[in-house]
Amino acid sequence: MNKIRLDNKDFYYQVFYKKIKNMYLRVTDDKILIITCNRTVSKMRIEDFILRSKNRILKNIDNKQERIPLYDETTFLLFGKEYDPVYRYGMKKESITVIENEIIIEMKSDIIDKKKIERFYGDILLNEIQSILSQRKLDLISFIDLNGLTFKTQLMKSRFGSCIPKKRIIKLNSILARFPKEFTEAILIHELVHLAIPNHQKDFYDKINLLVPNYKKIRKELNRISRKYVI
Repeated sequence: MNKIRLDNKDFYYQVFYKKIKNMYLRVTDDKILIITCNRTVSKMRIEDFILRSKNRILKNIDNKQERIPLYDETTFLLFGKEYDPVYRYGMKKESITVIENEIIIEMKSDIIDKKKIERFYGDILLNEIQSILSQRKLDLISFIDLNGLTFKTQLMKSRFGSCIPKKRIIKLNSILARFPKEFTEAILIHELVHLAIPNHQKDFYDKINLLVPNYKKIRKELNRISRKYVI
């Protein structure tokens, strides 16, 4: 393991050699710098590459320090609002119910089932999708056929949504149910527009900006807050 100093702090870096032309850098959760490059690259060149990437490295580490767990036993986040979870153990049936400022979580055992919690988020998100469609129907039906659509949810690491136009399937990331509803609406409309315009071309973004005027700002903020969560 090698050591390098950035902004008066010591960082360790590890080099992996591969048969590649370019040099790549990533930062692990343990703040170790991983360099991938060709075996012909000298140590001096590697460290110069790290120094030139200093700002990106430090920003990446700051983001990692802010990261929070997706499942918090003390707080239940639903569409941007924090609820106090109330756990009831030893129940015959398992359920999650929202009552005013509390979320009642009934479980058979005292072990929290993350899959069931995520399924709850998915169900809540599906309900919100239908609500948005009802509210925005007149804006959408002029150029999108909303009939015969299948909506799904899934916790995903690398995307907020997906669309398969031929099968008319739209899938949204269940993490969206934790954030304010404007994010769900923006991503849903993004995927709906793909039914009419499959690729990310100028016409696609023209239509998105017409339906969601502040789409770029919303997407940027969504990227920022979602990066804080450990999935």
